[in-house]
Amino acid sequence: MSSKNNALEEELELELEVNEKQAEFLAAVTSHHYEMVAMIGGRGSGKSVCLGDYLMYCVEEMPRARGGWGVKTVKKAKSKLTAGLKSAWERWGIKEYDFRTGEGCYVLWREPPAHFDRPYQSPDNWENCISFPNGLVIEMESFKLSADENRGSNFDFYVVDEGLNFKKAWLKVVLPTLRANVGKFSSTLHHTFAVFSSPPWTPDAAWLHDIEEQAKKEPGNYFYTKVKTKDNQAFLPLDYIPRLKKQLSRLEFKVEVEGEAISRLPNGFYPSFRYNVHVVKDETDTEELEETVYNGEPFYDDNENLELSIDFNAHFTSCTVWQSEELLARQVDNLYVKETEEGLTMAQTLASRFVTEYFTHRKKTVTLTGDRNGKNKSAGSTESMFDQFAGILRSAGWVVTVSPLNYNPPHKDKFVLISDVLSELDETKLKVRFDGIKCKATILSIENSPLKPDYSKDKGSESSSIEQERATHLSDTVDYYIIWKLKGGATQANYADFDVSFL
Repeated sequence: MSSKNNALEEELELELEVNEKQAEFLAAVTSHHYEMVAMIGGRGSGKSVCLGDYLMYCVEEMPRARGGWGVKTVKKAKSKLTAGLKSAWERWGIKEYDFRTGEGCYVLWREPPAHFDRPYQSPDNWENCISFPNGLVIEMESFKLSADENRGSNFDFYVVDEGLNFKKAWLKVVLPTLRANVGKFSSTLHHTFAVFSSPPWTPDAAWLHDIEEQAKKEPGNYFYTKVKTKDNQAFLPLDYIPRLKKQLSRLEFKVEVEGEAISRLPNGFYPSFRYNVHVVKDETDTEELEETVYNGEPFYDDNENLELSIDFNAHFTSCTVWQSEELLARQVDNLYVKETEEGLTMAQTLASRFVTEYFTHRKKTVTLTGDRNGKNKSAGSTESMFDQFAGILRSAGWVVTVSPLNYNPPHKDKFVLISDVLSELDETKLKVRFDGIKCKATILSIENSPLKPDYSKDKGSESSSIEQERATHLSDTVDYYIIWKLKGGATQANYADFDVSFL
């Protein structure tokens, strides 16, 4: 390696001033190999500086490696990220290479000089690359318009900045590319996917919560940390946080500065939904028990009737599973299918899954309600979708009652009815509770359902690229169920009267 490469190695041997959360993150990822690591931080928390430090460790430990950097658009990423990277790397005592003087330790967006080593696998085009004297190169990839064009690459590591703008679907393109140079590096950073992001606000960014959950389940493979603005106070002006409090909305300040997890969208369809009230885990607030407990009793009873609220859809058919007594309705499960089993329709496929999941349920009595489109016939069948669903259950020994809605409230009336139930201001009205372990998809669907000006639900997520279990489908089944219960439940309808179009 050239004398300039040796100089780079010498310059990287230094102690950095970092906040406690940054130190924790960097110590973790450089001492143990993780498949995926994440740092989630608000404004001024230092996550971008930590990203720069992370990349410098990659430079130190993986000469001639090739890293990927996923962004929505390369042009915008270059304009936003370049200054921050330069500032972060100045702390390491290195500056951008000057082609006139030959001084500097990295080259931005063009082919490096001849005396820079080349990576084991050089990029075809250097205009989206950052390169270093020891041959390491970082290549930016644009995903907004051409995600599939990034398939087939080979990388030694991969980073994403502002992961809340990076879609979960794009991970299917990225993760298989972490396969380059097996056995060439002993670094813990080799073949790691690292994401740095502001707190997630939208359904598209909900995959960041998945990393947090995986880190709890598989701490040896996933690492997740949150950093608040106050954690970085030593590196900020004294009045920085007070100024943000004046400039930001109350919700923005709580999420972006204080690091509170957002429970639902601003202006959402369910303004009365409160996680700490409506969601039940077990009484020790852990997920280690086999069943959820509520008021000292099992939340789900296998010797009690079941009620299913179903949403029929050509590409995503789903239902929520309920049990109820008097004024309390408990959602004990949610089930969904995305494709048919051979020889079955979507309705029959979901019904088959229900039969499998509840094979051990002792009292095989169930009532079906839900989607008005359920009275229609689906392709390949002469039966309605409700009849198809019921037929599978009856064949498996279930006693089935079909009881769809026959009530069609206007958008605003429906919004008010559901809000009244969730507010629980009237003790004589129905209360609903959700199993926080088994019904996470439904809870996410509720939390991320926007409200339109006419009080209808914005269902744009159902035609987006997000995982459809996070879209509004499952929340629709909750709406069907609440209205059905308010109008008398199984006593208020029969199949012939079915006519509901409020969703």
